Formats: sequence, C-alpha cells, structure tokens
Amino acid sequence: MMGDSELVGAVLLAAGSSSRMDGVDKQLLKLRGMPVFMHSLRILEHSAHIDSICVVFSQSNFDEGKQALTNASISKVTATVVGGARRQDSVKFGVEALLASGPEPQWLVIHDAARPFVDEPMIERGLIAARETGASVTAMPLKDTVKQIAGQTVVATPDRDHLRVIQTPQVFRASTLIGAYSTVISDVTDDASMVEQNGGTVTVFDGGYDNIKITTPDDLAIAETIFDRRNGQPTGQSALRWGIGFDGHSLVDGGPLRLGGVDIEFDRRLEGHSDGDVLLHAINSALLGAAGLGDMGSNFPSSDASLTGIDSADLLTRSLKKMHENGWEPEHLDATIIAQQPRLSGHVESITHRIAEVVGLDETSVNIKVTSTDHVGAIGEGRGIAAQAVATIRST
Repeated sequence: MMGDSELVGAVLLAAGSSSRMDGVDKQLLKLRGMPVFMHSLRILEHSAHIDSICVVFSQSNFDEGKQALTNASISKVTATVVGGARRQDSVKFGVEALLASGPEPQWLVIHDAARPFVDEPMIERGLIAARETGASVTAMPLKDTVKQIAGQTVVATPDRDHLRVIQTPQVFRASTLIGAYSTVISDVTDDASMVEQNGGTVTVFDGGYDNIKITTPDDLAIAETIFDRRNGQPTGQSALRWGIGFDGHSLVDGGPLRLGGVDIEFDRRLEGHSDGDVLLHAINSALLGAAGLGDMGSNFPSSDASLTGIDSADLLTRSLKKMHENGWEPEHLDATIIAQQPRLSGHVESITHRIAEVVGLDETSVNIKVTSTDHVGAIGEGRGIAAQAVATIRST
C-alpha cells in the first residue's frame, strides 16, 4: 500500500509509569499468559505493513522486557531503548533508535503497548489516512454527553458529534513527526498534538471500542474479557488444549549425553537421526499434538538427510513457528525423564532453564522430573533413556 520503496517503522511504547496499577508494571502483567506488551508487539511483528520495530522500555522493566523479547522469536525488532521522563521524550528516543538501527523508514506508526488489541485492519486504515496529510490518528465517537465545567458548575455542553476520543496507533510521515519534535518543546499528551502545534494537519481514522488502554487493575479484567470474546471462549476462559508426547532411544558409546538441549558429561550418548534428545522430542511431539499439527515423524522424517545430527532445539523452534502461524502459544510444559543412569537430578535446573529459553516460557511454567524403572527392562539395565511430556497450549 505504501509503495514498494517506502518502509514503515513502528515505535512501541512500553515505558509507562504504571502509577495506577497498584505498583505493578502493566507492561509485564500477564494477559492470558503473555505480557501485555507482547500482544501488540506480535500484531506489529506479523503485520504485512511493518518493516521494523523499536520497543521503548522504562529503566525498571528494560532487562525483563528484553528477556521476553529474546524468548519470543520476534524478528522485526531492530532496536530497544530506555524511555524518557515524558511520553514525548520516549517517542523521540524510540524514533531516533529506529532510524539509527537500519534502513530509515519513510512512515512511522506510534503505538502504546498498553493497548493490546490493535489489529492489522486498524494499522492499514492509519497508513491510508496518513497519506492525505502526513499525519493520522485513531479516533472514536463519544458515547456520552460531555460537559465543560468550572469548579462544580457546568459552563458549556460541546456538541459531541464534533468530538472524538483519540487512541493509538498514530501514523506519520517520518519527516513530519521529526520536524515537529525539532521545534515543539511544550508538554503534549500525544504525538499528533505536536504536529498540530507545528502547523501540520492531522486526519482521523476509525479505531475500535476494543482498543482499550490498560491503566488500572479493572482494565486488565476488561481486557481478559475482550481477549476471551475475540478467541471465541466463554468469559474468563482462554482457549486451551493439551498434548502428550513420548520418545525413547538406545544409549551408544561416546559422549556427551544430550538431554533437554544440555550436554551432560557421560561416556554414552543417545542414538538417533538427529542428536537423539528424547526430552526435546517428547516436548516437541506434545506441542505438535496439542496444536493438531501431526507428530515428529510427519514433520521431521528420518528420511530427510538434511536433519542428520541436527540440534533438536532447532526442530523445536521450527515447530513453535508453525504453532504461532496456526494461532497457538505454549502455556505450560510438564515432562519426565526416565533413566537408570546417569544420575540426572543435578541437571534438572539447567535443563529447565534451557527449555524455557527455547520455548519462550518462564521457568515457572516448565516442570521437569526425573525417575527410573528400578532396574526393570532395557532402561533399568542402562541400555536406553525415554521421556514423556504433557504440553498445555493456548490460542493467541
């Protein structure tokens, strides 16, 4: 829509003070299992119109926010930066970081991460509207009558037909917004106000009543209801599925032993077409099954020579991408390693950390257990290792 040579960059503001959230950072609060800021970030990531993204965090949430990005397989984020004292300072820092991080975009989409229900049609409407004047804002009609007061006395009743509630995203020609920031120094509540003060004209486009801003704990409860409705679920219930996975391989001479993406010092290893990591295979199988995407064999056949010796974490990452494309995200993993030897209890923590890192979950959502067969069967004789897993996934 913007011409083949015109790039569109997005600045996602996740640096708010959260002063009305009872001391909890609203950007990192979980909305149906995922941090609030990640909901809008994923929309920008998958948008056909957005080429690059800068996420603006606060000083206090920067490290945790960066870690969430690392775990989430987001490819379009080219810059992250700490915001400023005012909202307009945060936007300015974000724009500067975005422009310095790669090819300069000709258009900028500015969005508050606390509005998790932006969607692709809204972004497209904004870009079309911005074509007219170089600046456009999301606007919604008022549902209620507005009174202008002085003290406790009504002094005027504006015609609400000529009033709009302004949301984000707001869309600008890059040169228009940068020009406004270079001249306007007074405090403003949104970026369009700066363009207006700089003599620019701003057009409006339709937003959405679902496009709420999470500011208070009550807003989070409303957001959960919106999320459930959008995902076709009864109020208060996210769409959940469960899958079961199992895998087992023989032990052969030559270490190290690879389990859960971690190399463990041992004189034997697991035999397999890939690296033989039965734990990651069981988890992968459980996730694929929960999402209705087949099994390991159909997705990664042993006849594929390119998969010989491949890191099972790479296979898991491919399955996660396929899940995302089909509207599913991991919610929780519970897995059991069945081995007589070696002793694995001392490795559970590092295995848990690695799996959480690959899957993009908090470590509290990954539970790994170890057991044996008390010397019964091939595993009990030390001739192999198996693993089983249960995966819980949710709709995005």
